[in-house]
Amino acid sequence: MKDEDSSILHNRAMIVNNLSMLDQITADLGGGESISVSIIAINYKEGTLILDYGSSDYFNKKLVSTPYVKFSTRFNGIKVAFTGDKISLVKYEGNPAFSMPIPSSLLWYNRRDCYRVNTPITNPSICEIALVAPKEDSAEEYTEAYNNAISLIKKQLPAKIEKELLARKEAFIRAYEKMTLTNKIKARLEQKNSAAYADDLEKRLSNLIRLNLRDISLTGFSMKNEDRAFSYFLMPETIYENCTLVMPDHDNVNISFQIVTKSPMIGFKRGTFSELVGVKFRELKPMEESIVLRYIQDLERKNAGIIVV
Repeated sequence: MKDEDSSILHNRAMIVNNLSMLDQITADLGGGESISVSIIAINYKEGTLILDYGSSDYFNKKLVSTPYVKFSTRFNGIKVAFTGDKISLVKYEGNPAFSMPIPSSLLWYNRRDCYRVNTPITNPSICEIALVAPKEDSAEEYTEAYNNAISLIKKQLPAKIEKELLARKEAFIRAYEKMTLTNKIKARLEQKNSAAYADDLEKRLSNLIRLNLRDISLTGFSMKNEDRAFSYFLMPETIYENCTLVMPDHDNVNISFQIVTKSPMIGFKRGTFSELVGVKFRELKPMEESIVLRYIQDLERKNAGIIVV
């Protein structure tokens, strides 16, 4: 029960994010009676959920007349529940529907390992691992692997910097039209410093292994390595501290993790190198966990088809 209590959300933005991923939910009308309904829209400003209108007049009337309706469902193994009141009949896009206040709390409880969601290929999330330079007493094997990895990183840097600068320019163009005049002036000045930005970027990336994620969950993620020179540093049981998880359109997250699996990826051409590396988070802090959860939810919402206004 304490576990469930700790899984009750009270933040409205988080509640809306979670509700927007749901499709069919069960409404308990008491007396052993229940109906299945769908959330078809969420109006954040007005604070209302819009539910679809059923085919049964009896259950439609009972849904409106029941003082406190208990809603529940499961989402990818997660137990979801909330209570609704003040349900009323409305018109939505010209059709009958039900409206109710966005619940003030939401149970979002997962007793199993968290579900994983695939990350985008075209705009991937990235794990950055900083390599530690060898010391005088370091093993020759480590020194050789480090030198090979750094040599490859330097070789790849120009293309990566060019890609980062292009992404920065595109983000600037998207945001520019929405800026105030003062912010536009500041933005232009910052944009002119592309050379300085590129220099800083080169320094920051000079010792980083940067791998694209394939999927992510609240317990960990998997990432793809297509460079044999990096494989030495991705052995199972290896622990990394102070790494960076880069998630598009979300804040970067500082993470620590342990590598748990490594296996060849299937489907690549003969002679090419590719492996899948699975990791689990170590002591993910509440703030970082919240950012990762929101990223997962945003990925899920793209396929949910729920309207949030």
